[in-house]
Amino acid sequence: MIGNIIINSQFGKLVGFENHSGKTYLKKEGQPLGKVIKGFGNNGQDRGEGCIYKNAIGCYMHGSLLPKNPALADWLLEKALNIKLKPLDDTLELEAHHAWRDI
Repeated sequence: MIGNIIINSQFGKLVGFENHSGKTYLKKEGQPLGKVIKGFGNNGQDRGEGCIYKNAIGCYMHGSLLPKNPALADWLLEKALNIKLKPLDDTLELEAHHAWRDI
């Protein structure tokens, strides 16, 4: 399963690239990071991508995942540092996100 991927998530639309032959099926404790709009996701069948459990996220998405998805990067930093961060100017990151999403 190789190609660009876009998912709807609690962080908005996330964009990335996936390249895997594995198939993942989540247990009840794990919730998908998001629902696949374009691409394959965890297994190419249930339209889920990744897993979010407590403060941990796992996914097949890569390809500049954090720079192109600043809302996800901010969430991870807040969880890791255990503080609320001040908003940053994400103009360049959002331009990269939108340019990639529109491909």
